[in-house]
Amino acid sequence: MPYASNQGVHIYYEVEGQGAPLVMAHGMGAGGDLNAWRRTGYTDALKDEFQLILFDFRGYGQSDRPHEVSAYGSDPVDDIVAVLDNLGIAKAHYFGYSLGASAGFKQAVHHADRFFSFILGGMTPGPWPEEMVKASNISAELVKLRRIDPEAYFVQMESLLGHALAPEERAALLARDVGIGDAGPKPHSDESALTDHDLLGISVPCLLYCGDLDPFHDGAQESVQHMPRAAFISMHGLNHITAFFRGDVVVPFVKQFLSVVKKK
Repeated sequence: MPYASNQGVHIYYEVEGQGAPLVMAHGMGAGGDLNAWRRTGYTDALKDEFQLILFDFRGYGQSDRPHEVSAYGSDPVDDIVAVLDNLGIAKAHYFGYSLGASAGFKQAVHHADRFFSFILGGMTPGPWPEEMVKASNISAELVKLRRIDPEAYFVQMESLLGHALAPEERAALLARDVGIGDAGPKPHSDESALTDHDLLGISVPCLLYCGDLDPFHDGAQESVQHMPRAAFISMHGLNHITAFFRGDVVVPFVKQFLSVVKKK
């Protein structure tokens, strides 16, 4: 199986489709691994036009799951570059949602030379709103519930997602490592927010989008005012979770954005 190595941590990835390379960085929800893009139809909708580079963040899917807290500092951002290096790809487009978008903002600051453009959904580069800090604490409690009472956990997840979980979704959720304990990827509210100065330095074309019911919406919308080549799309009536599942809405503006970027 294909793995890239970053400081001894193995990062699992898969490549699908043909065309310009497009990194697909998953979020924490919808199973929390590269297959989230497949389950929601994104890969089928994009693979005929792009070489999709799907990967699991460390601590997720088939990537290594270090049990040391120190392994989840800045290294995960470099994992993405390690995958590109392993594939011999000098430069790619980037598409990330939630956790993947948070990592994308860091890429845009620290590794902009490796990317043609960034599409970043469901996240702000600035401070987290209090509502999402509380939500991240709820998420931590859900992890604990998954360990002790999986059925109660499924009930809570179905309530949050707004639909019944399919057997494969249940299996994916249970497959996530519950033995990491206090290690593992931390909510990105724990990281330092990007400053206006940081944002001004991002010269790569960026497209940000968010559901207008997502607490991250206003921060994401405001941030593009400080980014030289950024645009923002607001998705009416959608929250942080439901916006990801609307690939039918997201993919058309992703394709439109990338078609413009590729011509420049």
